[in-house]
Amino acid sequence: MEKLRLAACGIDCAECAQYKVTMKQDLAAAELLVDWFKSQGWIGEDEGAEAVMKKAPLCYGCWDITDDCFWQCGCGSIDFRVCCREKQINHCGECGDFPCEHYMKWVEMTPIHEKAMGRLLSLRDNA
Repeated sequence: MEKLRLAACGIDCAECAQYKVTMKQDLAAAELLVDWFKSQGWIGEDEGAEAVMKKAPLCYGCWDITDDCFWQCGCGSIDFRVCCREKQINHCGECGDFPCEHYMKWVEMTPIHEKAMGRLLSLRDNA
């Protein structure tokens, strides 16, 4: 079993397709990203998982960011990692404003984000 590697937003990196593509060159994970990449205009309508793989590195995890990361943050649009660093906390669940408006908008995007919020709420409640 892979050790939990928690992103600032609460996603377990081992469950994240972007992280799997970068760290394991996981073609099945890349396949999960195809429709989203197409919707964002990052790959063409006739392209597939291989085109997603060519965009790597997508994500090294929030705490191992480098200049060549595709996202420059763990979520693509809202940089929870920067916010946590500024507040000197490990993840959003440690924030007194959690869940903030930005976080809730992010949660609404996909079920994996809901799972991430649940993980952070559980960590906070058990602290």
